[in-house]
Amino acid sequence: MTLQSPNEPRAQTMINRMTGFLNRVQILRPKTLLTFARRRWKLLLILTLIGVPVLAFGVWLFAPQQPEIITETATRGDLVQTVEAVGTVASERDLTLKFPVTGVVAEVYISEGDEVKTNQELARLKNDALTADVQSASAQLAAESAALRELKEGTRPEDIRIAEIEVEKARASLASAQASLRGAEEKLETGEEKLASLLREAATSLAGYVTTSQSTASQQLTTARTSLRIFDDVFQSNEIDRVVNQNQPASYNILLRQKQTAERAAEDVRNTVTTGFDDYREAIASMQQVRGALLAVANVLDEAYAFIADLDLVGGTFDVSDRETHKATLTTEKKSVQSALSSLDTAMKNLQDAAANFDTKIATEENTLAAAKSTKETSLADILYYETSLQTKEVELQRKRTGARQTEIDAAAAQVSQAYAQLNRAKAKLEDSILRAPFEGTITRVDMKAGEFTGDFDNYTYSISMLGASPYRVEMYVAEIDIPKVQLSQSGSIELDAFQGKKIPLRVSQIDPGATERDGVAKYLVTLDFLSLQENLRIGMSGDGEIYTDRREDVVMIPGRAVLHGEDGREMVRILMPTGEIEERPVVTGIDGADGEVEVVSGIEEGETVVILIKN
Repeated sequence: MTLQSPNEPRAQTMINRMTGFLNRVQILRPKTLLTFARRRWKLLLILTLIGVPVLAFGVWLFAPQQPEIITETATRGDLVQTVEAVGTVASERDLTLKFPVTGVVAEVYISEGDEVKTNQELARLKNDALTADVQSASAQLAAESAALRELKEGTRPEDIRIAEIEVEKARASLASAQASLRGAEEKLETGEEKLASLLREAATSLAGYVTTSQSTASQQLTTARTSLRIFDDVFQSNEIDRVVNQNQPASYNILLRQKQTAERAAEDVRNTVTTGFDDYREAIASMQQVRGALLAVANVLDEAYAFIADLDLVGGTFDVSDRETHKATLTTEKKSVQSALSSLDTAMKNLQDAAANFDTKIATEENTLAAAKSTKETSLADILYYETSLQTKEVELQRKRTGARQTEIDAAAAQVSQAYAQLNRAKAKLEDSILRAPFEGTITRVDMKAGEFTGDFDNYTYSISMLGASPYRVEMYVAEIDIPKVQLSQSGSIELDAFQGKKIPLRVSQIDPGATERDGVAKYLVTLDFLSLQENLRIGMSGDGEIYTDRREDVVMIPGRAVLHGEDGREMVRILMPTGEIEERPVVTGIDGADGEVEVVSGIEEGETVVILIKN
């Protein structure tokens, strides 16, 4: 027997109804839909209440999520740049003073326990060179100031007259140089004519000697060449050739090189002698060359004679008779060459004697001609110099007559300003070598004496300690990235933790030149003074301090977080357009504000919407 639940007939009934309903729906026609809805409105209502929320939840669950865009509006206003750091209240009663520069201490003017006044000199470094620099700068300033006054007052009549005299002197000097040039040109022309006439006269008078010289030189040169051929005949004989190759080849090679040198000398001068001489000077020069060739041949014959005489005798090949025969041949040629030398020397001496008078006259005219050329070149250089000098002096005279232009006065004034700046710079360097009391107080310790070297900036061994009358100040350690913005006399403020909500005004009074390591980071100590006497302060109180380093009025500014850097390194900002699109736009920024704003120099207008962050 199977047990049946009381609800089972009801469930079966519902199944049957749904089955019948689905069957009817499939066969329903459009005209019966309205009838069906009226009859089954409760069922349709239940299906609607369940299906619509399920459908909406599915759409919400699977739909893509839209990103959230955080924006700000570009505004216009005043922007203040600050440098922020933790400030601590300190006392100026215990102050350590040190020279801002290094050097050797010259004098110490105070002792422990002395009362000092503000700006009283406490010690001084050796500063003779710095004092001289101040004096030099003062003198330069005085000179530049005098030059400026002279320009403003104008040129005196006496100065104009002096300039006129200088112009007249330059004109006279130019005229003198021009006259000297004319005289030199005349002498040059006359000298050239005389020299040409002398050369023609010499050529006519010495024509016979020149012809004789050519004939003699040709004849004696032939003698030398004949002797060289006979030299070849001697040493090319069979007996000499065998003995030389067997016994003295090295000495023979040296002799042959000497003979070749003599042949080249004779050959070099042969063409000149054959074509003839243009004048007696060329004849003498050629004859000297021929003489040199004859001497070379004579020397070769002497060496050949000595060489033959020193050869060893070889029975059946080279005996005494052979040696004497060759020695006699060489002796004959030596005499022939010596005779040729004598004849050549006689002909050359005759030509030189005949030309001696002409040589003297021609040399005199050549010297005169050279002097005239030198005078002409000097005169041309003088003319160029005096023309330039005259133009310069005329311009100077005109400038004195017309007076200084405004641009010249402005330039002189600029020189005065530059000299004044140089003087101030020299005075500042000199002042760095003097240690002064910054305020009234009492000297408590003196750690330096005359002759000591002060050491580097971080060495506080050589210093002076004092107790000041002003009790409080604020010390801030500023990061090295911000220290270039901080300048003396800039204003600032501090909100001490003990006085929340109260900003106390300050002013920068001192900036340490050297860095101090704080928590492993290099920072710079900046000292700020209170603008008014503050009560209830205690040494060691701290708070958030800020220094106002710059200010911009009426500028466009946006949050600094909106500024991005593109791939090329340039700054850019994303702009939300009215259409909903986002545009990337390059910008140029200025200073950063205290509250995170940044100045926009160009690229964005007031009222535009900038994107700070896009959350996906």
